[in-house]
Amino acid sequence: MVPAIYFDGRSTHATRVDAWRDGDTLRWRGADGTQEWSAPWITIEPSARVTGVPFTLHVRDGGHLQIDHDALPADWFPRHHLIERVVDRLERRWTVALAGIAVVVASLFVLFEFGLPWAADRVSAHLPRAVEQAMGKQSLDALEGRLLMPTALPAERQSHLQAVFRHFVGGMPGVPGVRLAFYGSKALGANAFALPGGTIVFTDALAEAVPDDDAFIAVMAHELGHQANHHMLRQVLRSSGVLIVASMLMGDVTSMGGVAAGIPMFLVDSHYSRGFEEDADRFAFRALASQGIDPEAFVHAMQALERAHPELKGQELRYASSHPLTDERIARAHEASLQFRAAKATADARAGR
Repeated sequence: MVPAIYFDGRSTHATRVDAWRDGDTLRWRGADGTQEWSAPWITIEPSARVTGVPFTLHVRDGGHLQIDHDALPADWFPRHHLIERVVDRLERRWTVALAGIAVVVASLFVLFEFGLPWAADRVSAHLPRAVEQAMGKQSLDALEGRLLMPTALPAERQSHLQAVFRHFVGGMPGVPGVRLAFYGSKALGANAFALPGGTIVFTDALAEAVPDDDAFIAVMAHELGHQANHHMLRQVLRSSGVLIVASMLMGDVTSMGGVAAGIPMFLVDSHYSRGFEEDADRFAFRALASQGIDPEAFVHAMQALERAHPELKGQELRYASSHPLTDERIARAHEASLQFRAAKATADARAGR
């Protein structure tokens, strides 16, 4: 006999019993000896073996018996759950347990370091544009009146920059619909960022800081690079955890509401990865050169940002907490400028100019 606890399946009352095998029958009797139950052995459904967890024997009428893991006789259900019995033996070996922990930790590292970014990139690349636009609008609504205030730029200045922007974008075939919006923002200062769906936000302080139209276009080209590569959406998705990405992969687009809510927090507290910044810079250099604008304009824009944020001089300059200004980026812009000038000189020589 082995001690067990019996639940009849109709109430939560637990009855202490003694259970034993009687041929092809499982029998169990109350500790006071007044009640006895039985069930054909073949109808008993045993649970899997899990070290430290009571063994459960389910009977057909809905009741079940719980028996301490180590109290179950070895000859009871010897051929049940072969895999579980193997696992049970492995769990009793501390070396196997340590190896299991190491495998789990390594798997989590691979998941967060490679799996989640991969899944986020796939989702952002295949997200319907209508959903992305809705996310951008929701994010902009959350920012307006809080971080973004009505612009104070003169109407003539706005019209001029809008015309420069439209002319530049018009010369870039394949760029999806984008629009430029000006806002005042003491919190963000000299700043620009591209929201999902096509809105590029440009603050008054940055519009006043850029020295000329080419520097303004250089900033816009960089933001178009973020826009074309869905950088903000990918960055927020990567930061939103496994659950939300998994839900979207399964077609639950309602989860995007939670992603959109994370965009304002991203603008305040986070920044793009170095890889995303480099992608956007390369996009900007190519876009500028394709329209005959020297990528040196990008350097002028970065220097203007540095002048607009004197409190960060000597530190890693950021605007919108998203754009680290580094010597490497300026060096790459200088290199792109040299290549542009060399290509232009070659073209002029061939044309006899």
